[in-house]
Amino acid sequence: MGFWKKLLWYLVGVGLGVLAVMFIFGDRDLQCSYFPNDRVLYDLRKKTLLIPEEVQQQMDESGIDTSDIALMMLSGNVDFEKSNTQKDGCKTYHIDYEAEGSQSFSTEIKNCDSTATLLQVSLAGKP
Repeated sequence: MGFWKKLLWYLVGVGLGVLAVMFIFGDRDLQCSYFPNDRVLYDLRKKTLLIPEEVQQQMDESGIDTSDIALMMLSGNVDFEKSNTQKDGCKTYHIDYEAEGSQSFSTEIKNCDSTATLLQVSLAGKP
């Protein structure tokens, strides 16, 4: 069998394999990032977010709403130096959010087994 015939059969096999993989796994929404920042944000997004009354007041005063918090959980930056990840139970994460066209703010979130609790919200540059 010549080289071109072998190459043709190889390409036919690869094409059928690609079609089979697309048919079997095509509808999945896969998360392919394993960086620590992305894993923390993904874990927080899966959980029920609890917002205490005093934090809700901070958000109202700052002009931040739950849609801003949802965007922060998609593209925020976890500051691991300010976070407390050495606890055995719930870990506390400090997340900074900076976006064009909206306010920049920081949050602290307590991450437990089934819930995430918003502990503090502050505008950028304010404590």
